Formats: sequence, structure tokens, C-alpha cells
Amino acid sequence: MCGIAGYFSPEGRFNKKHLETVTNALAHRGPDASGYFLENAVGLGHRRLSIIDLSEAANQPFFSRNKRFAVVFNGEIYNYKEVETELKKSDKNFQPRTSSDTEIITEAFVVWGVEFVHKLNGMFTIAVYDREEKSLFLFRDRMGIKPVYYHYDGHNFVFASEIKALTKIVIDRTLNLNALKDYLFLEYVPGEQTIFKNISKLSAGFFLKITEKGIEKKQYYDIADKYLENTANTEDYYKEQFTEHLRKSVKYQSISDVPIGAFLSGGTDSSLICSIFQEQNTTPVNTFTIGFDVKEFDETAYAGKVAEILKTNHSLTRVGEKEALGIAEHICDFYDQPFAAPSTIPSYIVCKKAREHVTVALSGDGGDELFMGYGYYNWQQRIDKLNAVGGYPARKLASTLLNLLGNQSKRAARVFDYSDYEKIWLHIWSQEQYMFSENEISSLFAEDYKHTTLTGDWRKIRAMKIHPFEQIALFDIKHYLADNLLYKMDIASMASSLEVRVPYLDHNLVEFAVNVPLEYKINKREQKYLMKKALRNYLPDDLIYRKKWGFPAPLGTWLQSELSFMIDKYLSKQELEKHGLFNHDFVKKLVSNFRSGETFHYKRIWALIVFQMWFNRYMENEK
Repeated sequence: MCGIAGYFSPEGRFNKKHLETVTNALAHRGPDASGYFLENAVGLGHRRLSIIDLSEAANQPFFSRNKRFAVVFNGEIYNYKEVETELKKSDKNFQPRTSSDTEIITEAFVVWGVEFVHKLNGMFTIAVYDREEKSLFLFRDRMGIKPVYYHYDGHNFVFASEIKALTKIVIDRTLNLNALKDYLFLEYVPGEQTIFKNISKLSAGFFLKITEKGIEKKQYYDIADKYLENTANTEDYYKEQFTEHLRKSVKYQSISDVPIGAFLSGGTDSSLICSIFQEQNTTPVNTFTIGFDVKEFDETAYAGKVAEILKTNHSLTRVGEKEALGIAEHICDFYDQPFAAPSTIPSYIVCKKAREHVTVALSGDGGDELFMGYGYYNWQQRIDKLNAVGGYPARKLASTLLNLLGNQSKRAARVFDYSDYEKIWLHIWSQEQYMFSENEISSLFAEDYKHTTLTGDWRKIRAMKIHPFEQIALFDIKHYLADNLLYKMDIASMASSLEVRVPYLDHNLVEFAVNVPLEYKINKREQKYLMKKALRNYLPDDLIYRKKWGFPAPLGTWLQSELSFMIDKYLSKQELEKHGLFNHDFVKKLVSNFRSGETFHYKRIWALIVFQMWFNRYMENEK
């Protein structure tokens, strides 16, 4: 795991000094070594976190044997030994100089060109410069586990692993208002856009080719293309195949020349990863969890029981309001886009704690998306039933009646109150995350807002001949996973120089999972059905069939107590007038409702606070 940066600047806008500035801003991603390549209009920079082959010979930039290609790479290629074997078949004289995966992908590009990416199993962003043809290539992995961002003015191109590295050099930091509104709707910035109008994100499964003629963008992988027909088989078959895929993935992703551990929340996803990880090791593996002072958010007892049964070397960290306070006001130092997920705080803490013991950790991210573990599948079902009875009037009536009841019912009322049935899934997603509705965003900005960024792709997914639940899961895999969950963990882990790997997102396992029949994902309202069946090989039922929290944070409770001052500090009229974006009367009423007992507004309050902190950090202090 590392940080990469670079430029292609035929007009000379970017130079060595810019490259050093951007690369050094990524030092937390790679504290072990740094390196640069500079030639004519091109520069590549690298910060290394040493994981495989700890020698200096594996430092980057890396050059092909023929000296034609220069490479910088962020991530891990788990099947690099198999790729090495293929390379030796094509060239019997090939003998690696190192035991690093970087050398293998460099020589793979020599042999197969851009098609080399199909040979790779792993998480990566890779930059390759062709010194002969004077072209720069930039690849992002299939699932979007590793990020990369870039700025292009029509002639000059610059990229980096994090946005905040690009803000260190002379790039116009004009606010992207559409991205801001999308953030308030979804809790994260979706799609290729970023919060800055002049910085873009390379999407999962895409690569860029940059030359003096311009940029070419091409998609090399789309999970939507991997759905098959007539895949029905027995439950035992799917359970065995799933377990074998996961065992292979965990074994691949356990390869490391430095200490490795795993996160353990006590829920299905992490428990299954830890069970297989421990099964494959003869000594106790390191597992990590965190707990909260707020009892209903504390799962440490379950995680402890799982660790005891598996006989792992378990570490527990407890998080109180004071520690949360210490991190909350600095969260935007790490997250360089507004990001409202409350789990940023515990994610950062558990990564920081894990880094005291290991350099690599396995995570359970992806299980919910592959096996339908979220509650909003039930909301979709309820709305579909109401829609069949009476369309929007029926949904509106349900909303009106629910509004007459208590807090939770008022929150549910918001889910039903949306007229456009074709786009209703995006509305459900927004409200399930406690975020602002389209109408609220329109009021907040005093101008009309309709979410369009993801609408086109949602319509394509809706046109696919798969079950509505499978359509929702596909949307989650393509968007929520890459732009939210994986972004969250990449930033949280890299802030502590920790590499986090995600065994559920081995692309072979993902392709298998999307073709598992629906009844083995949700069976009689039992979600993640097949995963739980597989977990029964390791744990008793009372630890499997229970409600799972993961690593959430009791943010609503904190905002009513120790973090209450943040509302007054960041949502005052004076603070809001700094940028003049939000309707102060709307915000004032929202705060009043929250403090009067409508606690379900906590996420909207937090989303506004996060933006205010982000604005102060990246728009005010860096001018």
C-alpha cells in the first residue's frame, strides 16, 4: 500500500517542485521510502509502505528490464506469483530481480500492454509511462478499492492518490455545487465528480491514456456484465463454492512480509473472515475491535466471544465521548471531501489501534453488498406493495399517518413521501441513511435540486432482467461500495499507514456471488443467508443469528451531549455566512427540531457540520 502521484505536462505547467509537493503530501500513505522519475514533460512520484519484499530493490518508481516503461503502483497484486509463471513461459530468460509484485506488473505491461490489467487479481492504482511513445497510462482496480484523482486543463495532467495532495499545488479550488448537493443527499460525493470542480475521480474498472493529443478513457471491467443465466444449483453447492472462493481469497490476501491481523466486530462478515483466517494459521491471529460507552452501540461482548471460540489474539479499544471529541473536529484533516458517515470516527480509531500491532489488516467490507445485508430491501418491498395498491396517493397517505406518531414513525414517513416511482430507490437510499431529501436540499439552497448524477446508471440497472433486490445490490456494489465504504476505509487506514485488505472483494468471488440465486441471499426474511450457513462451520447459532452493528458510532447521543457545542460552533449564522450557500432559517429550524426531541435529524446536522469543517479546512485556510 502506498501513495502515488505524477504529471504529464507538455506546456510546462507542472514540474519537479510540484511533483515533490504532491508526493510529500502522501507521506502518511508510505512512510518507508520515497522515489521520483522525471523525464521531459513527465514526472512520477511514490511513497512506499513496505509490505512485500522489504528491500530497497523493490522501491519505486520501477523500470522494466528494457528500460522503456516506468511504473508507480499503489496496492497489492495477490496473484503475482501466477503472473510471474506466465511471464516465464513467454520468456524463458526472465528472472525477477526482486520478489515484489511491482516488478511483475511492470513486465506484464511489457508483454501484454493495457490487456495486462485482466491478468491481475488485487487492489490497485497503477501509473505506467511509455518512454518511447511518450504516453502515460493510469489504471484503477475493478472494484474501486484503491482511489486516484486527477486534474486536466486540456493540455496538462496531474494525479494523486488523495485529493488533498492535489490541493497543495496551484489548482483552482472552485467548489462543485452539484457535488455538494449530492453529498447532502447521499452522505458521500458520488460518481466521477469530486467536491472540487476541477478535480475528477477515476472510476472503478477504468483506465486513462494521456498523450499530447489529450485523454482517452476506457472501461475495461463492469460487474454488470458478469451476470449469467441458468445458474441454479443446490444450497450445498453454493455454500461449498462460496466457502472455497472465500478461503482462496483470504489465503491470497494473507500474503505479507510484515505483521497482519483482522478487524472483528462480532457480526457475520468479520466473524467469517476471522474464522477462515484463523483456520489457515497455526498460531493465534491478531484481531481488533472497538466498543462505545453507549450500551446499545457496544458489541464488544459478542466480538470477545467470537475471539474466544476462534482462539485469536484479541485487542479491545473502548471509545468514549472525550476521545470522539478529540477526533471529530479533526476528521477533515484526513477526509478531503465532505463525508457524513458517522463510522469515520471508529474506523479511524480501530485502524490507529491496529497499526500499533500490525501493518496489514483484513476487513469484512463487501459482505452486505454481495449478500443483501441491508434493511432497505424491506423498505423497497413495503413501498412496492403500497404502489401496487394505489400508487403515490397510497404512499402519501401512509406518510401522513406515520407523521402523526413518534420519532421512528416520522422518520419512516419520509421514506414513503416521494412521487417519482422510477427514482424512488435513490430516495429510499437517501432516507435510510438519514440524509436530506431532494425537497429539503432545494429549501436549503433556495433553488431546485433533483438528483441526476446516478440516475442514468440506475435506469440502466433497472432495465436489466434481474430481480429488483439484485438491482439494488448491483447499485450498491457499483456506487455505495466504491465511493463510500472503500473511500472511508482507505482514508482511515492510510492516515495511520495501515494497509487494509478486503477478501470479499476478490473479483472472482464477487462474480460468483452476484450469480448466487436470490433465495440463498435472502431466505424468508433472513438476510445474508448463505454466509450465515457457512459461518455455522465455525460458530454457534446464538452468535450468528442476531442483530449486527459493525463499527457504528452513537453520533446522535454525542451531538446531544459532549459534541453539542459543535452545532453552535459550526452552524451559527456567522459561520454559515462565510460561504453564503445555506438558508440560515432552514438550518436554524432543523437544529431546533433536533434539540426539541426529533433526534432522527442527527445525521443531517452532522452532514452540515462536516461540510462547515471541511470548508474551513480546505477553502478558508488554504487560500
